[in-house]
This record gives sequence, C-alpha cells and structure tokens, in this order.
Amino acid sequence: MKESISCILFSPHFEYVKGSIYREVSNLDPPLGLICLSAYLNERNFKTLVYDLNVEINSNTEINNFLSELKLKYNISETIFGISFLTPYAYASYKIAEELRKRFPNNLIIAGAAHATFMAEEVLNSKLVDVVVHGEGELTLFDIISGKSFNEIDGISYIKENKFIRNPDRERIKDLDSLPIPEYKQLKMNKYKPILGSYRKLPAANIITSRGCPGKCNFCCKTFGQKVSYKSVDKIIEEIKFLKSNYKIKHINIYDDTFTLKKQRVLDFCERLITENLDIEWTCFARIDTMDEQILKKMKKAGCYQIMYGVENFNQEILDNLAKGIKVEKIEEVISATRKAGIVTRVSVMVGNTIDTWDTYKNNIKALKKLKPDILVSSIFTPIPGSKLYEWAKQNNRLLTTDWSKFAGNNSVMKLDYLSQEDVIKQYRKIYSDYYYNLPYFIRRIKRINSFTEFINTVKAFFYVLNFILFRKKM
Repeated sequence: MKESISCILFSPHFEYVKGSIYREVSNLDPPLGLICLSAYLNERNFKTLVYDLNVEINSNTEINNFLSELKLKYNISETIFGISFLTPYAYASYKIAEELRKRFPNNLIIAGAAHATFMAEEVLNSKLVDVVVHGEGELTLFDIISGKSFNEIDGISYIKENKFIRNPDRERIKDLDSLPIPEYKQLKMNKYKPILGSYRKLPAANIITSRGCPGKCNFCCKTFGQKVSYKSVDKIIEEIKFLKSNYKIKHINIYDDTFTLKKQRVLDFCERLITENLDIEWTCFARIDTMDEQILKKMKKAGCYQIMYGVENFNQEILDNLAKGIKVEKIEEVISATRKAGIVTRVSVMVGNTIDTWDTYKNNIKALKKLKPDILVSSIFTPIPGSKLYEWAKQNNRLLTTDWSKFAGNNSVMKLDYLSQEDVIKQYRKIYSDYYYNLPYFIRRIKRINSFTEFINTVKAFFYVLNFILFRKKM
C-alpha cells in the first residue's frame, strides 16, 4: 500500500538568465524556508515532503514525468501542494502550478514566498493557485492542512465568488527556538555549494538565525516585515553541531538579512564557537552601522572568514535616497577595520540608481580602489514587487516592463533620470572589469590565497567573471 502524503512543497527549477553574473559564479542554495516548513509539519504528524526541482530535474519540460513518478511512489490523491514564488523565477513557479493543476485538478495548490506575498492577486488570478500564504508560513500552513475554513485563517489570500479576499495578517512567531531544526534530510545536501568566493572549505551549509529586518532601504521587499525575531545562541550552536555531525560541515553561511543587529548576541555566539572549539569557518551579512573594532576582532577569532556589506553607493545623496541610513565616512571606516581585522570584505554596489550618472559611477570606482575590498558584487537597481521602490516606479510610470524574468538584477527595467538602459547595462559589465582586471588587484588577490580550495576558486573566478564581461560585448 502506498504511503499517503499530506503536503508536498516545491522549489522551482530555474536557470540564471544569460547576462547575469550569478550565471557564472553561483552554485545552488538549498530552499531553507521549505525545509523549515516541513520540519514543523512533520513534527505535528502531517507527512510532508520537499522537492527542489533544481536538483530533481534538468529542465521544466521534465516536470510532468517527475510528477508521474511521485504518483507511482506515493498516494497523493488528497495531497496539498505548496510552491515557492520568487519574482525573477515566478514563471517557473507558474509552470509547476500549471502541471499540478492539469494532473491533480481537485488538489489544493498553495503559493508562498516573496512574489506570492506581494503579488497575491496576480498569482490567484492565474487560476492555477487556490490560496496564497503571506510571509511566515509554519502556523498558516498548519491551519490549512488541519482543515480550517479559509475565512478563519490569518495570513492568507484567496478568491471566493470571483472576489479577491485578503485576510488579516498573521502575528509573527516571536520565539524561533520553538521551531525544530530545518529538515536538511529532505534535500540532497551534496548538491549544494555557496556562491563562488564565499568559502574556502567544503562541505558548506547555509543557516538562518533570525527573521525580519529593521532597515528601511527602499529597494528591499521584506517578506517577514521590519520586526526581527531571533534564535538563541544555544539554538544556533545546536544546529551547527547537527550539521557537523550529520554532514561533516566545515563552513557555515549565515543567511540572515543582517546577522550583526544585536552586538551582544554576536559576541556570545563567537564566544561559544571559541570555547567549544567547533572548528567552523563562517560568513555573514552585516550592516555597516552595526560594526566596530571589538566585534570584528571577536568574529575573526571565532572563525569568521568573510563579511558581506550592502554598501550600494559611495554618494551620500544616493545613499539618503535609498534610505540606507549610513554615512560614506562610516562605510570607509568599517571596510578598513574589517580588512585590518583579517576578515575578507565583500561589498555590493548597485548601478542604475534613479539619479545615477556616469560621474556617480566614476566616483564609486575611485572609492572602491581606495578602500580595496576583497570582493565586489554588483547588481542593477531593480524595483522588486513589495519594495517602496516598486510602488514609486509604478505610480510614476517608471516601469519599463513587468516581465518578471527581467527582475533578477541584471536588466534595466526602470526609467532613470540621467542614464539610458544601455548605459546601465554597460556600467553593470564595466564595474567588474574596472575593479578586478588590473595589476594591483591581482597582486592583492594572490597574496590572500592560503589554501588549495581558495587557489582553485580564484582561478575559476578569474575566468568566470571574464566570461561574464565578454558576454555583453558579443551581443
């Protein structure tokens, strides 16, 4: 007799589009949100499976065959299906929903994650999805699977009698320690690697230790909102020990929006890593205004290998326009202090901001060469649905397209004051060649190599980024 499945959660199969730097340097990241949901549901005796189609199939043409195999293996006649929707890959998510609807017309199909949260009406009007879960999913999905009536469930949207209905938002989970460790066993962990340059030891794994971000950046969509909830240091250490024990993990990427919001929590975390001698290297994302010499020294001692800073620009007017809440002087101070502490500095700088000019670009290159961060990552200023920028662009007729596949940070999709779309794309390519391909940078990079893995990654990065730069020239 085939086992009955309560819920199956899908992460869509996608490919980084041509012309994106991530097509060259990225490996797969595991769908952490889905394995958090499955752990919660399975703990409550609702048999839940997770399938990352990036791993399971080679292209979306194989979805139908994959579903046929699932049907042969399990009883899924009454299974509830959940699909993750992110804006750049929304069409891949719609493809899964379409195939599910054809094959299982009477099963409930749920959409979640950022695009579904902020574009719920669009998703529901496709008639491929029955209900949208907004933001945090554990409690809401549990209510749906438990059979509660839609009108009794906070945090969802649905269509009833041809009318779009959005229920009140659900109160966020305050105690993240109450949630089980994500079900990494649902995934083929050996298939995942972090982005090139963010590690020097493998195997590696990603973890999330908080939800929410208090920042007011106008280009961000905040699926969990501005209120931040945290896992305790005990819970984080428990998860790291679990990953070490079960998957021999040597490197951890902390994928919080900003790991360093609570200084004492970070210091306590570092102290535990040191005293328990866990021998783990790790990276994180940090806000410039949360860093100082004390925390950097402690992080370095505790095995922090790299910190990613969302700098975005070195022009104060543009920083203020982005609502970053930081000063150029503080950026310079923190990047220098991070390098002095011996931690690899990774910075992001966007091109194509609303009031960017070619002078802005030249100023950014000048500042980067002065501060010498180890790694530069760039993207194009993109009005993602759910952000204040998207609403502004929509209201002011600035959107040049709503083809979501072009919202991956590698296309110019918004009318700017001083730059054309061609200018923006040119800057997106040029910033890499201008910063990386010069003798002073080569010398600094070679001096930093201290392991065979890092040597291999350096060689790969040289050719991958070069291929990215040359791609646009061939077009």
